[in-house]
Parts: sequence; C-alpha cells; structure tokens
Amino acid sequence: MNRTIISKLMKLHILTPGGLCTLLGSFFRDGISLMALLRFAAKYYPEHCALTHNSKRLNYTQFYDHATRLAKVLHRDYGLKAGMRVGVLCRNHTAMALLLPALSRLGVKMKLLNTDIATTVLKEQVERNRMDMLIGDAVMKERYNNASLPCPIRESDDLYQEILNNTHDIDVKLPRIMRGGEISVFTGGSSGKSKEAPRKMAAMQFLPPFYALLEQLRLDEHNSVLLALPVYHGFGLATLIMSIVMGKKVCLMSHFDAHNALEIIATEKIEVVPVVPAMLARLWQNDEAPALMRTVKCIISGGDRLDKKWASVTHDHLGNVLYNLFGTSEAGFFMIATPQDLSSNEEVTIGRPISGVECKIEEVDSNGVGALWVRSAWAMTSLKNKWQNTGDLVYRNSQGCYFYRGRSDNMVVCGGENVFPENVEKVINSHPEVITSVVTAAPHPHFGTVLNATVEIAPGSTLPASALKAWLCPRLSRAEMPHHIAMSTISTLDSGKIARKQAQHSM
Repeated sequence: MNRTIISKLMKLHILTPGGLCTLLGSFFRDGISLMALLRFAAKYYPEHCALTHNSKRLNYTQFYDHATRLAKVLHRDYGLKAGMRVGVLCRNHTAMALLLPALSRLGVKMKLLNTDIATTVLKEQVERNRMDMLIGDAVMKERYNNASLPCPIRESDDLYQEILNNTHDIDVKLPRIMRGGEISVFTGGSSGKSKEAPRKMAAMQFLPPFYALLEQLRLDEHNSVLLALPVYHGFGLATLIMSIVMGKKVCLMSHFDAHNALEIIATEKIEVVPVVPAMLARLWQNDEAPALMRTVKCIISGGDRLDKKWASVTHDHLGNVLYNLFGTSEAGFFMIATPQDLSSNEEVTIGRPISGVECKIEEVDSNGVGALWVRSAWAMTSLKNKWQNTGDLVYRNSQGCYFYRGRSDNMVVCGGENVFPENVEKVINSHPEVITSVVTAAPHPHFGTVLNATVEIAPGSTLPASALKAWLCPRLSRAEMPHHIAMSTISTLDSGKIARKQAQHSM
C-alpha cells in the first residue's frame, strides 16, 4: 500500500486509531454488513447529506436511524432472519437505499432483481431461488400480482411509510450476526437466461477495487454522486456502497432521463457521474449539457462498450474527467482506463488490470485476439480466486492496454466470414449524426445469415438509410455490411443499457 492510499484512508478515518476502533465496533454490533458501514459513516459524517430523491433528503444520522428501524420492523413484523431469501424488485429511491443495509443487518440473502424482468421470468426466479419474501415497488404491482408468486409480497413504499409513521423507538432487539448474508445480482436478468452472481460480505476482499478507485479516480476528493444506474446492477450497487463508506451525497434517480439528469447535476452540483455509455450519448444530445455539467469532475463509464466519439466529446467539453471501467457481474470490475489512456489511443481501451487482479488471453488468433480470462479475490462466491473465462474477446497492445473485440458467443458467420455485430455497431456509431445502433444476425433465404441494423440518429438529423449505407461501404467488409437498416428511436432499459430485444423486433 503506497503513501498516497494510506493518506487517503486516514482522511476517510479508516486507518486512524479512532476510525479503526469505530469500524471494529460497528462490525461487532452489526456484523460484517452494510449496516456496519453505514454506522461508521453516521459516526464521522452525521450531518452530511446522504441521500436525495425527488424532494426527500436524509443525512447520515437519519439514514442509519431509518435503516435500523426498518430492520427491526422486518424482523418483528415479518419474521425475517439470517439465511432467509428475499427478492428485491425496486428502482432507485429512498426506500430501496434503506432496504440494503436493513436486510444485510438481518443476515438474509438478498436477490436484487432486474426491474425490466418479465412476469414469467419473475415467477421462475422466485421459485428457483425459493424466496421467502418479495419486496417490490407499487408501479410493478401488476407484474408480480399476475405472476401468482408462492411467497408473501411487501411493497417498498408501505414499509417506508411504516417506519415514518412509527416515530417512537421500536422496542426490538436485533439478533446478533457475524456476517451480513449475501447480495446477489443477476446477469441478463430480464431475458430469462440470467445467471446469479452472489457475494458474501467480507471486510477484506473489496479493498483492492476500493484502493483503485481512490488512487486512480480520486473519488475521496469529490462530494456528490448522481446514481441513475440501478442498484440491482453490480456497477450501481458498488457505487452506492463506496459512496456510503466515504460519506458522499448520493442523488438517486428512479429512471434515467437525460434532461432530468442534467437538471439534478446542475442543481445539486454533482461531481461524480457513473453511467453506461448509452446514458453518456444521450446526455450529449442536449445543447446545454456543457454548461449544466460544469461541476462534474469524474464520469465513470462501464457496463457496456464505450464509443470513441462520446469519449472525445466528453474530453473536448469537460477535459480529463472520463474513466472507462471494465468487469463482469461474476468477477466484479477489474480494469480501469484513465482519461490519458482514452485520449492516447485511436480506439477506446478498456484499460489495464487493477492491482490484485490477474488477466490472461487464451486461444490467441493471428491478429492477437483471444479469450479474456481473469482471477480475483472479489469474484462471486463460487469463483473467488479462480480463473474464469469472461466470454469476451480482447487484444492487448505493447503498453499493456486491453481493447474489446466482442463476445465470443455473439460471433456469426456471414458469407463464410466470421463477423462480430459489436464491431459493426462501433463503425456505425462513429458517424457524426448517429447516437447509437443495434446490429443483429437474421436468417436469409438466399444468403444464409445476414446482419440487420436499427440506427438512432441525432435530433434534427435527416440522414437516410441509403446515405448511411454509402458512408459505411468503405468502412465495412461485404460480410459486415447490414442487409437492412431501420432508422428508429432505440429505447433503453431501467439499467440505462440499450433495449436490444425491442430494437431487434423493430427491424
């Protein structure tokens, strides 16, 4: 651990004698849990604004008090205890933020469900995971009521109102726990082909990524975070947890909207903005974005492929503020590309492995592209410290930077050639009038398999598909050229990612 990190940890009270005593005391009282981290934050940042959502604001003292009261209600009135399985189907809001430490304090196994999940998939998830309770938002009532779930359902807002209305002390002693259960996120959670990525609460295993964020992104120097990424997404969850540890103000958005996000950034003087690339592209569609984002000191892109165009636009307007993070739900995040990495390479790099991570490329072809394998201590429970194939194809240059080439399971054969739809999207998105695109394979009666594309163009643009095709001709091979291009608005999911299935159906 270098001197810079030690100095930062001391400023955050984590390595001071008093801070260590407080942290150990928190673990003794609340177990190794999110509640213990919140107790620590409430000790050192009691009056700091912790959460904002719409007009609601909580400081860290209130955050800890409300979360503790919610844990008591869940234990006393609903019988939740260590080892039980609870599904959480909630968007970002105050009640959701309270549920995480409250459920962790009870030692339950939290299953954070994708809020775009279909009714049939929800029922399957609840049954497969043998959930003892589902906590969901009222706006999703029709979905979980239609699913005929075999477990009791509680609404998040009702639970929140219960603790607000019960202002006197709740005379309940919470059970002692050693560890705060598990937190699971699901990959592809809306598709029906999801995989669970559970993680147990452990004090030490998350330190290397925490160090990396302190050293390279300097998150300890900033005070406010916009969290439009859903907490059920591993990126959003990690952002919330690390923000709590550092006593930051977290401004929650239930659903990403570029106009509303820019208003929040300007009003709350937001300094840190974690995004998926589709969010970043939409922020820059607003002519007032550069002025409204002038307080932003750090933009963290992750969860999907970042296009060079939006990296360059961000650099031109805001300077060296954009970082690209790469990881998987199973392995966690394990690479960082700095603003300097992004500006010094002709294409966007996914960065270099952070300290404590091992990466290797297997089955390398003649172009130096191969399968990315990773090993880390903060991977999901069953893969901790084990080599795992991420399913991504990458290339590494002589400076040690990695570059994304596509998913191995997305490769299609068109005209006898191996083609990656991600590469075609990258080329289409580089057109100055294109916001984003979705490219998929489709059967063809004469050619076997062809690529089709749905393309969203910038507001005010009249770019026709024929002109885009002509522009693409010298930039794509014959096999890569989309057979059909549909010009259409591309919607996003609650996660902020592109709704690929909906775009595919519109082709």
